[in-house]
Amino acid sequence: MHVKYAYLDKQFANFEDYLPTLRELVASGEYTLGPYVEKFEKKFAKFLDCKHVIGMNTGTDALIVALKALGVGPGDEVITVANTFYATVGAIVAVGASPVFVDSDERYQIQVSSIESVITDKTKAILPVHWAGCPADMTSILSIAQRNGLKVVEDACPALGATIDGKACGTFGDIN
Repeated sequence: MHVKYAYLDKQFANFEDYLPTLRELVASGEYTLGPYVEKFEKKFAKFLDCKHVIGMNTGTDALIVALKALGVGPGDEVITVANTFYATVGAIVAVGASPVFVDSDERYQIQVSSIESVITDKTKAILPVHWAGCPADMTSILSIAQRNGLKVVEDACPALGATIDGKACGTFGDIN
C-alpha cells in the first residue's frame, strides 16, 4: 500500500476558486477583526454547533487566552498529556503555570485513570489534547474536574471535525 505524504495538491486542485476572495481580503487590509473574521467565526461556530467562536492567530494563543480567562497563572498547575505538541505545554508555561504530565493510554490520549493521582492544591485545570483526531474521554475528564473543582480547557486543534457522540471536540470544556 502506498500512503501519500502530501495532500495539498488535491486540497487546492481548484485554487483559482479561492483567488477572488483572497484578492478581496488583501485589498481590504482587514486581516484581523472585520467582516472576513466575523464570517469565519460564524461559519466555524455553525460547523462546531456551538454558540461562540473567537478567531485567533494560532491555537497556542487560543490556549493562552483560555487559560488566562480562567484565572490560571503563576504558581498554578495544569494537568496535560505527555504525548502532545510542544505548543500545548508552551501555553501553560506562557501563563506562568507549571505543566503536570500524565502518560497516554493505548489510544495516545490522556490516561484518565492517572489524572486524580497528580492533582494537588495547586492544580487549576486539566488540558486534554484530542491527539491525531482521536477524542479524549471527555465524560470521565469532566467528571474528575467537577469532583475536584477544576476547569477544563480542551486542545482540539488536532481533532478538527472529530466528535464524541455527535458533539464536536472542543465544545466540552469550560473554554477551548
